[in-house]
Amino acid sequence: MLWSLSAWGASEIDNQEHVTLERGRMQLNRTVRELVREQQALGQAKGETLSLLEELEQLDRSLTDGERRQTELLARQGEALRLQPEIEARIQANREQLAKQRERLGRHLRLMYVLGGQGMARTLLSEQGLAMGRRGVVYYSRLIQARNQEFTEFRIVTARLRNDIAKGRELAVTLESLTANLTEEQKIRQVERAKRTDLLRRAREEEQLHQRKVEELTQAKQHLSSFLERLSGYLDVAEPETPELPARAGNSGNSGLPPERIKERRGHLPNPVPGKWEKRPPGLFYRVAANTPVTAIHAGDVVYADWFRGYGLLLIIKHGEHVYSLYGHNHRIRVAQGDRVRAGETIAESGDTGSLDGVPGLYFEMRVQGKTINPAGWLAGTG
Repeated sequence: MLWSLSAWGASEIDNQEHVTLERGRMQLNRTVRELVREQQALGQAKGETLSLLEELEQLDRSLTDGERRQTELLARQGEALRLQPEIEARIQANREQLAKQRERLGRHLRLMYVLGGQGMARTLLSEQGLAMGRRGVVYYSRLIQARNQEFTEFRIVTARLRNDIAKGRELAVTLESLTANLTEEQKIRQVERAKRTDLLRRAREEEQLHQRKVEELTQAKQHLSSFLERLSGYLDVAEPETPELPARAGNSGNSGLPPERIKERRGHLPNPVPGKWEKRPPGLFYRVAANTPVTAIHAGDVVYADWFRGYGLLLIIKHGEHVYSLYGHNHRIRVAQGDRVRAGETIAESGDTGSLDGVPGLYFEMRVQGKTINPAGWLAGTG
């Protein structure tokens, strides 16, 4: 009884925590949507036409969507290719089974023909006695049952064969369609990559476009600062002075002890990607190969995981104590807004989305209460 009450109490606490987390996630999503709309309205109020960053974002989004579609097509193609030999083997097995059944049916039919149409009557009127006649009836009945069973199995196997042949034809059509779609996707992506390459080249080489690039990047920094100040203002209002970070496996080196707060780790936080960084005020830039795993510097909550003009696919993590970390220009994001992450957990893959430089890597930034700080003083190593 006590165990039941205890289990019920633990379950009730888990349910309440789940409801609280879901409410927090919904509130976070509403807040972010509202702030994004405000940022968009701000840009429109300034009378911005299609800027370099907007054009780049459209191309990046299209390339990202195309890559997702291609991944899905490849998965479907792989599944179809995996099924193809399986269906072919089933067709062959069914054909062999039909051949054997035809042979058995032939023997049955020949035997029935030898017995003749009056076989049962002759058996009943056998001169060898009633007992012999009964045995003959039993034998003849079993013969008929065996024949009927053979016909039933023959029909079943025939239907199965027809079904497998139809599946095989359908699979062949699907494979042909998937291959054609993949080819078309690759052509579209080649065209879009060429447009992107040309845009970046012109932004570097043409003086007028280069000046626009500098102005737009400055404006993007201002938009991000304004966005994060507003976001942290919403999120930090209800945060206690000594917040508890999400306790998940691997968040603390000593099980049973509360996880370290991020300010206690100042100067010892791991770099989000391996390698050296270079200053890109107000943050740092790591030149690493595309698709390098990006890890969270500390446990926290993902408060933004989407596109942000000038930063491409951007992640913002709230670590408690009003501290936030930002990860920009990602090629792929592996977590979602509202998720809780562990220290060292892979949260994204590096790339060059939203970057007018076209150099793959990771842009990293840290903020306290929405204000920029020097991340180098928080990370282990000198870069």
